[in-house]
Amino acid sequence: MGNSARTPRLRRGPLRAVLLVGGATSLVVLLSVAGSTLVSTRERLVVIGDSLSTGLGSSATDSWPVLVEHDEETHLDQFEVVNAAQNGSGYVTPGDDDGTFMTEVTQYVTPEAKVVLFFGSDNDVGSTSEQIREAAKSTFEAARAKAPNARIIVVGPPSYTLNPDGELLEVRDALRLAAFQTHSTFVDPIAEGWIADHVDELIGPDGEHPNAAGHLRLAQLMENVLNR
Repeated sequence: MGNSARTPRLRRGPLRAVLLVGGATSLVVLLSVAGSTLVSTRERLVVIGDSLSTGLGSSATDSWPVLVEHDEETHLDQFEVVNAAQNGSGYVTPGDDDGTFMTEVTQYVTPEAKVVLFFGSDNDVGSTSEQIREAAKSTFEAARAKAPNARIIVVGPPSYTLNPDGELLEVRDALRLAAFQTHSTFVDPIAEGWIADHVDELIGPDGEHPNAAGHLRLAQLMENVLNR
């Protein structure tokens, strides 16, 4: 009887160890699968733009692309945002680092991109409508070639007045035509009144660039654009 009493104890120890090891292994596998699932649900969003997207006049951490990626208020934290925007740049006009929107596409758009979002640019005011249209059309086509499965969204330049300058409207119209010609989605901040009625609240002391509140507003507006 003494031997039979010891037998269950001898068996139970190894069996419990196997169950514990097996359970731990299963937990690791489940966590790994869950982790990979979370990573895989984040879509890559590439922002092509000018100083309205870099945080100039406020700070890079306040910029709307950062808010879109990290701020829970935007409900868009599933995006991995690549902010390619360059101060002073446009479709035709080179920026501070001599890059245009085409340069930004060439350097930052990859096949993994699910959305390529263009924003701006009033930096092209002074260029002809045809120059802007041709440059924009080529840029949208380049983005589609580099990321065939991506949505191409073109957000035109905003206006800070209710009566926009004719040259700004020419930029807007050229971009709308280029978007139409390349089957890209066009969004018109001028027609939708993104900023004009709230300049004092949304634009910083330089009269040109969004402040922190302005970038938060832009993040909310971009959320609406991305959900259309």
